[in-house]
Amino acid sequence: MPVKRTSIKLAMYMFIALVCTVLIGNSIWQMWETHDTAVRVGDVAAGNLAQAMAQHSGDTLRAVDAAIISVMDRLEQDASYMQQREKLTLSLKHEMDNLHQLKFMTVIDGDGKVMASSSPDFTQISELERDNFTHHQTHTEGKWYISKSAKVIQDGSWVFLMSRRLNQKNGDYAGIVLALIDVDYLLKYFNSINLGKKGSIAMLADDGTLVLRRPLIVGALGKKYINSPIFREQIAATSSGTFSTVSRIDRIERIVGYSRLEQFPLIAVAALSREEVLEGWRSSAIVQIIGNAVLIIILLIFGGVIVRQFERQLQAAAKLVRLSAIIDSSEDAIIGESLDGIINSWNAGAEKLFGYRADEVLDRSSRLLYSDDDVIASSARLSSIIKGERISHFEVTGMRKNGKKIQLSVAMSPVHDSDQNVIAASTIARDITERKQMDNMKAAFISTVSHELRTPITSIRGALGLLESGTLTELSPKALHLVRIAHDNSKRLTGLVNDILDMEKITSGHMRFEIQRVDLTALALQAIEANTGYAQERQTSFMLTECPKSAWVMGDTDRIMQVFANLLSNAAKYSPEHEQIEIRLKYHDDIFKIEVEDHGAGIPEEFRPRIFGKFAQAEEHGEKNLGGAGLGLNITKNLVETMGGSIGFESEPGMRTVFWFTLPAAAQRGGDL
Repeated sequence: MPVKRTSIKLAMYMFIALVCTVLIGNSIWQMWETHDTAVRVGDVAAGNLAQAMAQHSGDTLRAVDAAIISVMDRLEQDASYMQQREKLTLSLKHEMDNLHQLKFMTVIDGDGKVMASSSPDFTQISELERDNFTHHQTHTEGKWYISKSAKVIQDGSWVFLMSRRLNQKNGDYAGIVLALIDVDYLLKYFNSINLGKKGSIAMLADDGTLVLRRPLIVGALGKKYINSPIFREQIAATSSGTFSTVSRIDRIERIVGYSRLEQFPLIAVAALSREEVLEGWRSSAIVQIIGNAVLIIILLIFGGVIVRQFERQLQAAAKLVRLSAIIDSSEDAIIGESLDGIINSWNAGAEKLFGYRADEVLDRSSRLLYSDDDVIASSARLSSIIKGERISHFEVTGMRKNGKKIQLSVAMSPVHDSDQNVIAASTIARDITERKQMDNMKAAFISTVSHELRTPITSIRGALGLLESGTLTELSPKALHLVRIAHDNSKRLTGLVNDILDMEKITSGHMRFEIQRVDLTALALQAIEANTGYAQERQTSFMLTECPKSAWVMGDTDRIMQVFANLLSNAAKYSPEHEQIEIRLKYHDDIFKIEVEDHGAGIPEEFRPRIFGKFAQAEEHGEKNLGGAGLGLNITKNLVETMGGSIGFESEPGMRTVFWFTLPAAAQRGGDL
């Protein structure tokens, strides 16, 4: 059975693990697919952005080139136009009015002098323009020329310089028409493109020179990247495309799209941060991971609950089998009853005890098991069971199938369902007929022996008392010593007989109690006075150290005095000489607590569990033999509990012992002090 249960449990756990593995694998596959999709979308976006930049930049440059050509045509058609500064300036300004991307335009002659400019501040060329001027001096073809990188002019603006060569009629160098393209114009368009926080754009020349970059890094402008493997293998090889790389400038991994400008030796580059491209995928993946994790946790919890539930069911089934075997093998009668008293289960012990087979009593009333005198009491006990109360052992007279009466000790317990509702009753019955007969014989014997002993012992004690007092005759010291020993032993024997008689009365229930209002303080003082002689013999004393002004309790006066006598005499026995024994009366929550404290050796740890048992004596655990039969504390406990109180003790070895008992407080009256 355990092997089978383990195999089923293992199979269920393996199935749960398999389902979780499939979920995790499917989640990983989906995330990988969406990751690739996000990267492909980034590639397309970067390529489209680069093409848009190339288109816009190309349109801008073509418009500027057209303006330059327009000015050149006028100059070449009319050689005197070069000398008409005002007219030429107006012509340049006219071209400027139509092109917002221009910072200004200027015409420079072959000697490097500024012939006209749309900007009145530009009167002579600087190193900034000299690159274009020198280029056209050495290159006779009439193509345009663009500066290799963005440059800063005097007002702090960034510009591109675009120019064309002017020729005299004989082909000699006559100067250049120069246009300064405002970089901000391009950046306004570039800024309208959403590249994210870590994206970048750039313009490269055919030879790998970085012409423009956003974000602007001044130190990088003008640098050549022609020897870069990426430039050689990717950008220089095709007119457009995409690739991924880590920037050498800011070390950020990006997805790069590039596109060549038509007619111009420039390449537009748009780069998107790979991290930002995958940000949406990452957020989705996190949500998916959390969702799958929650799903797996729920599955594991739910699966664990199912496995544990299944295991509990198997355990419950095995437990039922064991319980059934235990019940059937029990010598006691174990009977199940409904709340109406109908028998619904019957074990072998019940069949042996009552003589009925199971089929003869099932679905019948349990009243047939008891004598007529106990039927009503049995119904009352079922009422207590319905309330959820457990009924400890009680004695009833049972009826066997053959009509023979038997003495039973019965215990009844409620049976609860999973919601703790009482649904049935369980009854355990044991045949105590022989034990009752033995108890009766023992009680009769003890009573007879005790009564037969009491009379002669009383006579012997009286005679010894007279001899000891010297009333009859004067004895020698040796004889007097022997008489005193005999007299003390007769006292002890009388006490033993009285204890045995009290024990028999308590056991048989014949001890009488007259419960009434009693002045506890007065009884304590009487008990101290009555036991003072015994204390003096032990060279100790009693002292009432604490008591309330009014201490009225409910109890039997004689029994309370008997309790005091037992506790005070015990304290005197074990108290060191010349030590005071303290008696305290305390009130709390309608209960009076009486404490008797001595400063003796304390109670051995191993003796404490059975200190209130019958015939329990401390000398068995190393203490000196101070007399007594070991019945006093047992009798005291029964007396206190019968009066509705409780008893106990506290002990610190070598320091002190406190015996205490409680009694219920009586209602206060106007005359109580």
